Amino acid sequence: MTDAFEAIRKMTTEKLAELGQPEIAFVKPIESAEGLKGFGIFSANGLQVGVAPTRDTAFIAVRQHEMQPVNVH
Repeated sequence: MTDAFEAIRKMTTEKLAELGQPEIAFVKPIESAEGLKGFGIFSANGLQVGVAPTRDTAFIAVRQHEMQPVNVH
């Protein structure tokens, strides 16, 4: 096994969550407590950083912040 694989195996959960954090945003359907539906925008560590009324709008917002959007089902 290479050193890179060994380093990944020993990575903490927190460090793993930080991988891709400045480059990737996850987009998934959400529903508020009031029953409003939309699309949440989440950083790689799972923190919700935004919400949009449509998936397309969420993807546009992510790209405007020079990040790569990723669908989550």
